[in-house]
Formats: sequence, structure tokens, C-alpha cells
Amino acid sequence: MISDRELIDRLHEVDMQASKARDYRTLRTLLSDDVVVLPPGGRMIQGRDAIDQSFAKMGDVDLPSEVLEYRFDWREVRIVGEYAYEWGYIHGSERNRATGELTTSMYHVMRILQKQADGDWKVHRTIWNEPGK
Repeated sequence: MISDRELIDRLHEVDMQASKARDYRTLRTLLSDDVVVLPPGGRMIQGRDAIDQSFAKMGDVDLPSEVLEYRFDWREVRIVGEYAYEWGYIHGSERNRATGELTTSMYHVMRILQKQADGDWKVHRTIWNEPGK
């Protein structure tokens, strides 16, 4: 039997791979239907319809950069019954396809995960921001 922590670690791996590939269809499967997303400098996204619309818009945009790195550095992951909370960092780098310019980023991130009826874990609440902003 797979432990809850192993299932959460799998969620992290799929999340990192899909984020790097800008695979919004897979990313959507990692979110609960009543998710709340609090992006930096943006509007709150709440619920299935809003997140579906947001991902559809992102999928329609031809971005000028290639994601080279997208990884989590979790400092704490705690499971408390049917919920888990985690906080840490997101590290990333991108290369502009036209200029070759490389940019790096780091965000603070905090998430609440919710265990689903089938035993899988999904992101239920998430917020991230840039340090010092």
C-alpha cells in the first residue's frame, strides 16, 4: 500500500513536470474542484469553472520563452487527517526563444492539499509570491 506521503510526493513530481511542459490539462487534474488560487498580483481564482477558464486562456497564449527549470523545495509537508499543508520555494528558469536571454525566479509558496475520496491528494488552496515583494 502506498503511503499518503508517497502519494503527495507523486503529486509534486507530476506538478513539476507538467509545469515545466506548460501542460495545463495535467495541471488541472492536480487541483480540487473547489480550489482557491491566490497568484501574485493577480485576481483570486476560485472553483472548477474559474480555473478551467484560466487554464484555457493560458493554453491559448504562445509564450516567448522555454521553461528550463521548475522545481519545488519543500521545507515542510505535514499531513493532518484528510488535509496536508506544505510550504517552501518554487525555483525556475526560462530562456527567451528570440534573444536567448536566461531569467531565473524564486517564489515562496504555501499550499493546502486535500485527500480525495479515491485516496489521491489534490491541491486545494495555493498562494505564492516573490520574496521581498
